[in-house]
Amino acid sequence: MNLAIFNKLLSLFRPRMSSASLFGAFEKNQNSLKPQFFEKAAAVGIPRGLRWVRCDWLPDKVLLRDRATGQISLLVSVNLSFEAIEGGDMEDVKAVGLVRDACAVFQLTPNGWEASGRALFNMNPTEAVRKLESSYQPYPS
Repeated sequence: MNLAIFNKLLSLFRPRMSSASLFGAFEKNQNSLKPQFFEKAAAVGIPRGLRWVRCDWLPDKVLLRDRATGQISLLVSVNLSFEAIEGGDMEDVKAVGLVRDACAVFQLTPNGWEASGRALFNMNPTEAVRKLESSYQPYPS
């Protein structure tokens, strides 16, 4: 089923899920979701020339709803660490070793939360809400 159609149907025919239940569903499955995020995001190849080494999960989380499609997303604050790929352009760049703030992005699907493989770099969830406000709105509490 198309995800946009799923979200429209969800909003029309099902009572709105509480923020607490959405956060709870993530917490319940986080042992499989966190590695899923790391694997998918590392496979994207961004940042170029760097290998994903570590992802430290932080407590800050925010729920957003896409204004156009109704898609519900969860942004989780993370600290990411990388190392340069041998022989690549970034091998001699000292900043490679710096820890990066980011948001790990998860999306609600018919099967529950899934890692999108997308990271929003250089921001925490609160900053992401402000930067994305034209396309996303905070999910009601």
